[in-house]
Amino acid sequence: MPPEPAAIHAIPDPAPCRGRRTAIRLSLLAAALALSATPGATLAATQAATQAATMAAPPLSELATLLLGTVRGKPTGMHGVTRLTTGDADRQLRLACQELMRAGPVDLDDTTRFDGCVARPGKIVDFHLKVSGIDASRDDTRDFMATAKPILERGICRNPDVPVLGKLGIRLRYHYAVGPKPLVLLDIPPDQCRGK
Repeated sequence: MPPEPAAIHAIPDPAPCRGRRTAIRLSLLAAALALSATPGATLAATQAATQAATMAAPPLSELATLLLGTVRGKPTGMHGVTRLTTGDADRQLRLACQELMRAGPVDLDDTTRFDGCVARPGKIVDFHLKVSGIDASRDDTRDFMATAKPILERGICRNPDVPVLGKLGIRLRYHYAVGPKPLVLLDIPPDQCRGK
């Protein structure tokens, strides 16, 4: 008698797992085992599921998530800020940016993609964003961006995580580009968001 279909495709509950990476690996391992239990499953299918399990991206660290949150405009509750107060902040920022670069580009919306960040000495984080669907060489585009720049900077400051990063002396710089052509730089020095 063949097993119930629900039993074949059951994926373990990730709640008891200590990390998302473990949960993903367990889920993919369960899928691989389920495939091997079904008639006609091939060794290649099992190997592909196992390979996918080993290539699953680990979750971002709290500091990397915090930095990505400043780009997305979403507060994170300041998780990860302790890494900036208990050690070499420049090193911690560099490691978080390297982590975000390894994670790959993140589509923020239909026209904007986050390509990663680079931390520079002096607690400076340069975020690189690509915009599509506009012509950066047009005068009206440049005029619009000049007008929108202060509005965008105020929007960044509304994220409650950003003023706290400023209190820690961190400068955030958002480089927007269309292809290789720079579009606008939003520079948020440490004291810009105080009292906003």
